[in-house]
Amino acid sequence: AWGAFGDCSPDGEVGCAAERQAEDSLRDSWRDAAPGSAGSAASASSSKGCPRSVSLDGGGLSTAASSSAIGCGVGSTASASTGFPQRGKAHEPVDTLMRDLEQSVARVLGRYRAALSHPRADAESAQRAAELMARLHSALRRNALNKRNTWQGDEAELAFWSSLTGGQKRFRTLHDVVRQVQVETRIVKRWRTRCSQIPVSLPHRQVALDVDTWEAVDVFRVEEECHQPLTQVFMAIWAQRGLDALCRADRAAVLKWVHALEAAYRENPYHNRRHAADVTLTACYLWARLSEQQHMRGYCTEVDLLALAVAAAAHDVAHPGVNNEFLVKTQSALALQYNDRSVLEHFHAATAFALMKEADVPVLEHNLVNPPAEALKVRVVDMILATDMARHREIVDDMAAEVRKRSNSQDIDKLVLEQHIVHMADIGHPLRPVAIHQQWSALVRDEFLAQGDREKELGLHPGPLFDRDKTPTLAKSQLGFLNFVVLPTWKPLCQVLGAAAQPLERCFRANADAWEEEAKREDAEAQELQKICATPCR
Repeated sequence: AWGAFGDCSPDGEVGCAAERQAEDSLRDSWRDAAPGSAGSAASASSSKGCPRSVSLDGGGLSTAASSSAIGCGVGSTASASTGFPQRGKAHEPVDTLMRDLEQSVARVLGRYRAALSHPRADAESAQRAAELMARLHSALRRNALNKRNTWQGDEAELAFWSSLTGGQKRFRTLHDVVRQVQVETRIVKRWRTRCSQIPVSLPHRQVALDVDTWEAVDVFRVEEECHQPLTQVFMAIWAQRGLDALCRADRAAVLKWVHALEAAYRENPYHNRRHAADVTLTACYLWARLSEQQHMRGYCTEVDLLALAVAAAAHDVAHPGVNNEFLVKTQSALALQYNDRSVLEHFHAATAFALMKEADVPVLEHNLVNPPAEALKVRVVDMILATDMARHREIVDDMAAEVRKRSNSQDIDKLVLEQHIVHMADIGHPLRPVAIHQQWSALVRDEFLAQGDREKELGLHPGPLFDRDKTPTLAKSQLGFLNFVVLPTWKPLCQVLGAAAQPLERCFRANADAWEEEAKREDAEAQELQKICATPCR
């Protein structure tokens, strides 16, 4: 970490001529940007190459000439209290200002760490500096939450996304907020009562499933055979990967939790236990194929699979059959509880861990020294939150950036990768064989249109994909989904998987070709109908 701030060592010694040259350049540019500032005066009084120190003064970071070996560098036009550049010229490009800020932050952090590591560092001033650092982090985080949407796409892609999502309507009055709080309390109490009364019936037999062959398992068929597809898939993976030896909870206890989880899934057309089983199957298949790659040996561990399987199995538990946009527009209690942000995803995660607590099953407790169960829980929650379609572009961009900048696949951020895998699995039915994919497509359309009907009953205006009077044909809507949602998500993962991606790639291409043919046939029929209608009656 110290190398990021020049030729620095933990004791704060800095002997890097390149750093001094860079600081001189920054000093000159900042002097031009903020003439007469306190930083400029400090810079003017500095001499190159002199020994300097970083002190923690008044809660801020400042440069001061000193014989102490805490740090060395040249004063800049940064503010004496913060180390950051003063406001630049009005016409200064924003990206230039941000680059200057990034360099300033790197320098200040380097000196801050060096000062803290020095034996004579003052604890009180260090505490004040840490508080300032926390305020800066909070300000940057607020800016990130409100950043502009810079996603670029052609008109067709933008039109598809606008048909899938819309604006959000907030609470209008304090009375609405109070009323929804009261409703929320009643709903939560009722939900807890229902969860405690969910009947749990253990399966009479375990269905043999080949979870390592892509086209071998059809969750619709598993549903017909035993009516517990999620339990069958999860426990097949559990047994095949030897998670009994890893997890402290025994198989019977884990089975009890999975049963309760599956029973909490509702009978929606799409977001149901079959979908949960398919997502779990896909996510764990992708993990297994990655772990088999020669260039990924040692990267994927069984404890990673444990967190991944739990997140995939729980990612849509108790889904109400409507999306976040509907909950926000109708000012639901859940939307109020989770501040209109990733409403369902927060609810799914909370429900999964509530069921885990009620069943008293420590699914994430394992026999390894690291990582701790608390860290695994954070990862599970983050993976579930990554399934929010409002974060789709962020998840895709993060993964694409990791693949692009890492020459070695093992350097890819594992947290980014596992979130991308779960998100890919959640929207991954176009990677299934044609018949299975088309069955999923019809089900998700049914659920969308049912939501649109409810919106009309409430006097709301559903989006095009939810309005049965305006929705495009299934073929055209699925082509948009494949081209603008699934394909960009699949590309970076396909690159990491290498040859192991071929079975999924073949299915995707077959599905795209099938929808293309269907769309052409529909267009031909529409043109023929127009000709018939245009022909005058005799």
